[in-house]
Amino acid sequence: MKMNDLSLVISAPSGAGKTTLIARLLDADDRLVFSVSTTTRPKREGEAEGESYYFVSPSEFRKMIGEDSFIEWAQVHRNYYGTTKKEIDRITRAGKIPIFDVDVQGARSLKHSVDNATSIFIVPPSRGILVSRLRNRKTESESQIQIRLEKARWELTQYQLYDYIIVNDDIDVAVNKIMSIVSAELCRLQRTSSIIQDILEDWRDNSIG
Repeated sequence: MKMNDLSLVISAPSGAGKTTLIARLLDADDRLVFSVSTTTRPKREGEAEGESYYFVSPSEFRKMIGEDSFIEWAQVHRNYYGTTKKEIDRITRAGKIPIFDVDVQGARSLKHSVDNATSIFIVPPSRGILVSRLRNRKTESESQIQIRLEKARWELTQYQLYDYIIVNDDIDVAVNKIMSIVSAELCRLQRTSSIIQDILEDWRDNSIG
């Protein structure tokens, strides 16, 4: 199978619906494969090794850094997170399109280290709706919500880092917009010029008319 050269880097402020959106994309198109990150944080209930994350010890992660195993990595709240070269190779060599679920810092790193990465920023329709979504989750205290909102405000100021902006007002519409981006990206000149070259070569070999 032909090796793929398209990757999707997806970021969003907390509460914008990124996790649900990515899950819907993976269900909608089997060309898309989730890029599993490596982390040192403890495994949570319901998480599976190799599906949610690859879980390693801090010493193992630091060893992997020394071995240049990561395309990008960061330390967040005392835990390490990173994307390995091996994981990307696993997906692209199968001809699939990797989806990276990363924050702004991770997106910036991937844009510099992954060739032909297409970055998409998922945003809420308004501040009020973002506040409502965070509170309706009922998983965090009010002080924690305020911290997330302040981080979201900063993340929104970084929007120019991304190639595309998707307002997640309606999940079905948002999924369709991202699938349209995938279709358009696969039609880019850099990915289709070989088709023209094959046609022209055939023309040379069969010079009729």
